[in-house]
Amino acid sequence: LTITLFLLATTCLIWAGQVQALIRFHCAQLVTERLDPLVTPGVVSPHLHQVIGGVRL
Repeated sequence: LTITLFLLATTCLIWAGQVQALIRFHCAQLVTERLDPLVTPGVVSPHLHQVIGGVRL
């Protein structure tokens, strides 16, 4: 039983390290920018942000 729990925990940790996330919306995209004022204020961000569907920005 201990070996089984160890193998299960190890497998879960290996899978958790390989997760990538993506959210997809079917609406108009306003802009794609390398801008993140909270994480990297005043410089180019290492990742992208897409503004989608907003009209009052």
